[in-house]
Amino acid sequence: MRIVILFLAVIFSHFPVFAAADLFTTHINSASNINLGMSSRWNALIKAADFVVSGEIERLNQIRKFSGDKDWYMRNATLIALSKINKMEAIEEAKKLLQDKALVVRSAAVEILATHLTEENKNILGEELNKAYNFNKKSSLWIRKQIVEKLSLSAGVADRHFFVKSLFDSDKEIAHLSAETLAKITGQRVDGNQFIEKWQTIVKQNNWL
Repeated sequence: MRIVILFLAVIFSHFPVFAAADLFTTHINSASNINLGMSSRWNALIKAADFVVSGEIERLNQIRKFSGDKDWYMRNATLIALSKINKMEAIEEAKKLLQDKALVVRSAAVEILATHLTEENKNILGEELNKAYNFNKKSSLWIRKQIVEKLSLSAGVADRHFFVKSLFDSDKEIAHLSAETLAKITGQRVDGNQFIEKWQTIVKQNNWL
């Protein structure tokens, strides 16, 4: 009887591990099932992330492989799933997906990179602003304003050149946001109408271009 009790104790002590492994596999299988709908697959990958810790390379790789999925919503889910597991893993994947063909995925990548605005990541985001895929013909897509908004949150004197250039952007929302950011980082107050035009004059007078 004592041997039986010990055997059962060993079995049940490992049950949570087995259960977690089974749930991870179940969610990954659901995420991979192209016959399921968008919501089911998306949620399955997000749930799979709950059973991964940052040091589990094999499971991380199983999550990460969805960044190459043919469906945009699974590439999007990959970024969110990775951000639940390890922030730096998500940031590295976001750098790759900034050039994704789907605008929603690129936008998610901007959000993740903006959580860790090192000089390198600022430069990466800044370089994306005028990429052709962030325009519809000549019209500015909303991700461009998103990039400028994120960069403006932590802008300092060292970032003046970027905002000076975007002050002359054809997208008036970007130009206005750039003017506001220049006011913040320089401490120079400009009131009244023609706010953008006044800042453009200041920039030219000070040879900041």
